[in-house]
Parts: sequence; structure tokens; C-alpha cells
Amino acid sequence: MRRQNFIKWTCGIVLVLVGLDLYSYYVHELLVSLALFSIAFLLLALIVLAAILLWWASVKLASKTVPASRRVIAFSRRLIATYARP
Repeated sequence: MRRQNFIKWTCGIVLVLVGLDLYSYYVHELLVSLALFSIAFLLLALIVLAAILLWWASVKLASKTVPASRRVIAFSRRLIATYARP
């Protein structure tokens, strides 16, 4: 699809959604709910991604330090394995 055609379809879909939003209260409620849930799941995904990146960075940092930090890594892996079991 060419860029102009894509823009035309996008504008058309947006206009239909706005028209339905102004016409029907139920469509308005559905669009607001969709926006709120999308934002909530985006924030949840970003928090999980930040936690994973922080854990990964701490493992990389601890692996380049003294052996005492390696014991902390082993402890954290045991802790995660304990909570990962059903």
C-alpha cells in the first residue's frame, strides 16, 4: 500500500469512529474503555520491562565484580525458581 493510500484509509477510519462517537453514547463508552485499558496495559508492560531490564543489568554488573556478588546472583536465581514453581 502506498503512503497516500494508507493516509487516506487512516483518515477515513478516524472520521468513521468520530462520527459513530458523536452518534452513539455506547460507542463513546467503548472507545473510552479501549483507551483506558490500552493505557493501563501499556503502563503494566513498561513496568515489567523495566523490572526485567533492572534485573538483567544487576546480573551483568554482579558478574563483573567479586565472588560475593556471585553468591547474591545464585541466591536471586534460587529465589526466582522458588516462586516460579506452581
